Amino acid sequence: MNGDLQTIYMELLQMKEELQSKLFEYASFRSPAEHVNMNPTKTTTLLYHIKEELQDVSLALAKMEQGTYGICETTGHPIPLAQMSILPTARTTDDFIFHKQYEKKTFTPYPHEPHDAHFETFHM
Repeated sequence: MNGDLQTIYMELLQMKEELQSKLFEYASFRSPAEHVNMNPTKTTTLLYHIKEELQDVSLALAKMEQGTYGICETTGHPIPLAQMSILPTARTTDDFIFHKQYEKKTFTPYPHEPHDAHFETFHM
């Protein structure tokens, strides 16, 4: 495993450990008083998202062990490690579309206002 891949692997292991810890904390060690005060829908949603993320991390780790990590599940093309380091649980190249679109957006002042005037309205 090269250095970049090893770094991603270690990050995924840490993520897995943290998610397992959160799952264990939310699912088991709540006192009855804490369960009464918590919104059951919120707890269920939180547990669902933790489990979903844990599943993604486990799949990424399994792919590393099988030698298929960083291969797009849709196209079969390799995904650059630079992208995988940003989103280590990515499964397809489409997982990065939102990220690319977000990076392209930059702040542009309104055409009728100078840049400084717009800046001052938010920082008075």
